[in-house]
Amino acid sequence: MKVLLTGSKGFIGTQVGNWLASKKIEFTGMDAGDSIPEDKFDIVLHFGARTLIRKSKEFPYEYFLDNMDFTLRILEKCRRDGSSIVFPTSGSVMEATNPYSLSKKQGEEWVRMYSALYGVRAYILKLFNIYGETSRKGAVYLFCNAAVNNEMAIIYGDGSHLRDYVHVGDLVKFIASIVAGEISPGSYEIGTGVGTSVEGLLRIVEKVSGRKITVEKKEYVLPEADELFARNSSLRQPLKIEEGVLRILSVLEEHGRSD
Repeated sequence: MKVLLTGSKGFIGTQVGNWLASKKIEFTGMDAGDSIPEDKFDIVLHFGARTLIRKSKEFPYEYFLDNMDFTLRILEKCRRDGSSIVFPTSGSVMEATNPYSLSKKQGEEWVRMYSALYGVRAYILKLFNIYGETSRKGAVYLFCNAAVNNEMAIIYGDGSHLRDYVHVGDLVKFIASIVAGEISPGSYEIGTGVGTSVEGLLRIVEKVSGRKITVEKKEYVLPEADELFARNSSLRQPLKIEEGVLRILSVLEEHGRSD
C-alpha cells in the first residue's frame, strides 16, 4: 500500500500522517505549491486546501488555485495511475455563499465526474466542524483558549446557529477503515449528528472549564447557514463535545497558547 497525503502539514493532514506512520504504511506527504510526485500510489488522501470561509472572501483566486486547480491536477493523476481518492468536502456546500464553499462544491462535482467517466474510485467525505488538540482555528479552540487565557471570545451573529463539532480522531478512524478496504467508495457524512449552537458551545466550555468567558458579538462577515450538522452520520459512537472540550482545555492548561 502506497499513499499520497496532500495537506500533510495541516491540522488534519498531520493527524492522518501520524496514524499512517504508526501503522508503518508507506506514504508521501505534499502540500499546495509542491510538485506532484511522479510515483504511482494506491490511494490519494487529498486534504490539501485552504479552509477558512472568511478568508476566502479576501482571496478568491488563491482559493480557486489551492482548492479547485489543485484538485483537478490530483484527479488527473488518479485517472492516469488508477489511484483511489479520498476527497473531503464541507457541510457548507449546501449553501455555497463564499469562494471556499463553492470551491468544495465544484470539487465534489469534478470528483463525481471522474468517478463516472473514468472509473476513479472515490470517497467523498462531507466534513463538518473538525477540531482537536493540535488545532489553532475554529470555535472550539478559540473558546477554550479564551477560557484558559482570560481573553474575549468573538461570536459572529447572535450565536443561535447550529454546528456539528467532530473530533479529528473520529475522522482519522474513518480514514483508517477506508485505507484498510473496509469501506466501499461513495459519499459519507463525517459528523456527530448533533447540532450545537455556538452559544451552547460557549456554555459547554464555561461549564467544563469552570470559568466565565467575556463575549463580543459581531455581524457576519459572510452569510452563514442557520443549521449545518450531519443528518446521516457515518461515524460510530463519535466523541462527545464535552469530552473533546476537556481534552483541549487540558492541553492548553499544560502548554499554554501556541499560535
